[in-house]
Amino acid sequence: RQAAEARQLLSLEPGFSVGGVLDIREAAKMAALESVLEPQSLLEIQQTLASLHQLRSSLGKLSGDFPLLWNIAEGIVELRQIEKDIARCLDLAGEVLDTASPSLANIRQQLREIRRQILERLEVIIRSPRGCRILQEDIITEREGRYVILVKIECRHEIKGIVHDISNTGATVFVEPTATVGLGNALRELVIEERREIERILRVLSAEVGMHSDEISRSIALAADLDLALAKARYAKRIKAAEPVIIATSAKDRGETEDRKPCFLGLVEARHP
Repeated sequence: RQAAEARQLLSLEPGFSVGGVLDIREAAKMAALESVLEPQSLLEIQQTLASLHQLRSSLGKLSGDFPLLWNIAEGIVELRQIEKDIARCLDLAGEVLDTASPSLANIRQQLREIRRQILERLEVIIRSPRGCRILQEDIITEREGRYVILVKIECRHEIKGIVHDISNTGATVFVEPTATVGLGNALRELVIEERREIERILRVLSAEVGMHSDEISRSIALAADLDLALAKARYAKRIKAAEPVIIATSAKDRGETEDRKPCFLGLVEARHP
C-alpha cells in the first residue's frame, strides 16, 4: 500500500524524492562516542538534517492524501538547532567562520592586524635602496609559517634576521628580518590559539550531534523506508504493474479448518517448476 501511495504521489509530483539525505548514521555514532567530526562530516549532517526537515514538511502538507507515507515521515525528528548551529559555524567549503564564536572572531581580527603590520614592514625593506640591491626578487613569501624575503646569498650578512630556508640552487636565502621577528612570534601564537579555538568549536558541534545520535539514526532509517517506497513506485510504473486487490472471503472459502491455518490463496497440488 505504501508503494501504491508513492505511485500516486509521483503521478502528482514526478520529481518528488528524499532529496539530499545522506547516510550519516556512522558519523552520528562516532560523535556519540565523543569523536570530533571533521568539518566535511558536519556539513553533510547539516545538509541531511535540512533535507529531512524538507521531506517531513512536504509530506506533512499531503498527509490527508497519503496517510501511509505520512505515517512514516511523521517519525522524522526535526533537529533544527543543530542545523542552525552548524550553518552558523561553517561555510559551504567547510571553513570555520568568524561567526562561530566571539573568541575566534577576536583572534582572527588580531591575526589580520599583525599580518598587515608584518607585510608593511617588509614592503619598506623591499622598496628601500638597500633592498633593491640585496634582494633576489622583490616578493614576500612564507617558510614554516614565517614571512620571509629572498636575499642574495652573497648579501646574507647585510641584513639581520633568521634564515628559514635556502633555495635548491643555493643562490637565495629566505630571511625573516629582525624587524619582523617579534611580530612573527605573536602571529605564530595567534595561529595556535586559532587552531585550538577551531578544535573547540568542532568538538562542541560534534557533541551536539552525538547527543541526538539515536534520533538521527531513526530519521535516516525512516527516510530509507520512504526512498524504498518511491523506488518500488518508479519500478512499478516502468513495468506497468497493477496493484493487486485482495478480496476477503469467508473462512470456509479460504479453506480454513481446525487443522489448517487461514489463507487467502490455496494452491492445489502445486509444484515448483
